[in-house]
Amino acid sequence: MKLSQRIYTLIIFSLLLISCREPYDPEINQEDLGILVVEGHIETGGRATVVKLSTTGSLNDVLNSYIPVSNAQVSIESQSGQTYPLPFTENGTYTQLHELSNDQQYRLNIDIPDQGLYQSEWLTPIISPAIENVGIKREDNDRSATEIYVSTHGNEDVRYFAWEYEETWIFNPELRSFLKFDPEQDSVVYRDLSTERIDRCWRTEYSNTINIASSARFQDEYIYEKVIQEVPFGSERFTQRYSILVHQRAISQEAFTFYETLNKNTNDMGDIFSPLPSNINTNVHFQDNGSYKAIGMVTAGASASKRVFFDRLDIGHWIVTNPFYAGCDLIYDTIPVPEASNWFSSGRTVPVQIVEGGFGGIIGYRGGSRRCTDCTLRGTNVQPDFWAN
Repeated sequence: MKLSQRIYTLIIFSLLLISCREPYDPEINQEDLGILVVEGHIETGGRATVVKLSTTGSLNDVLNSYIPVSNAQVSIESQSGQTYPLPFTENGTYTQLHELSNDQQYRLNIDIPDQGLYQSEWLTPIISPAIENVGIKREDNDRSATEIYVSTHGNEDVRYFAWEYEETWIFNPELRSFLKFDPEQDSVVYRDLSTERIDRCWRTEYSNTINIASSARFQDEYIYEKVIQEVPFGSERFTQRYSILVHQRAISQEAFTFYETLNKNTNDMGDIFSPLPSNINTNVHFQDNGSYKAIGMVTAGASASKRVFFDRLDIGHWIVTNPFYAGCDLIYDTIPVPEASNWFSSGRTVPVQIVEGGFGGIIGYRGGSRRCTDCTLRGTNVQPDFWAN
């Protein structure tokens, strides 16, 4: 669950649990349903700064856990007075690469029309040590999950850590086709495999959990094999080759407590007898006159990153099952050549196999649905620049 979704859950359950203590339907303050949720890290280590803004929505629309904010003016301000804009990209995200010094303090400015200015507190950048290792481990069980872990050393000055990651893997659709219907030729032809492949793609997903740890809790300040991702048995991720890029942030004790409390409160809410969520400190505040509220924990510093690759052979026994491709089979009947246009011109059905007659001539084709044949519905057929074969 993403940070904004956890915060939204925390707010909604707080209101509902409080309401349940009263015998009558409560009047819920609408101001509590329009809280600005801020996720952000001011990056001083050569990566882009990324800030995500959203607001909590209506209790009647709980499934829409947050509403992205797309009309804000967002910038980084240094204590020396310089301003670094963060332009809007998509889905409530504001990002830009800026060369920021570790020798200054920074704060985040968020100006929203018809509301006003929100600001983070002044933040001193914290430099993360290098990631020592990213690896995998698995129990001696043919059907066990695979855990991905990180190891790092803290010290008396840097003791609190947070991790995010980007996963990328190769996958194939259930039915692999090298054919297409060409309307100009009004016939089935072979695809240009340099640009038109739909049988092999790369898919990327981003971490959506809060991964934190404190080196103060370990001997020699050594965080050893902290699990940051668990891949269930049969996941498509290990079809062929898998890569994970791990980003490690050194954070303040205040930020660590924020994430830890958020984790605990949102994980405990499944029990109706759990205590009400405790107050969560935030370092983002509304500056102008008014009753607008914000919650979030902006951090700053130079993060460390490490990319590793794993092959299916590294994992061991692994049978891939993907519910997306459930029920995928070739169309049973052969589609005669004269009927190819009727079947394939819309793109909903894709030619998969050539059917030849007794003397070697093509008499028809067998096809499959686009869902079962076209991997670009779920990924890209362009190999990422970082990919190592």
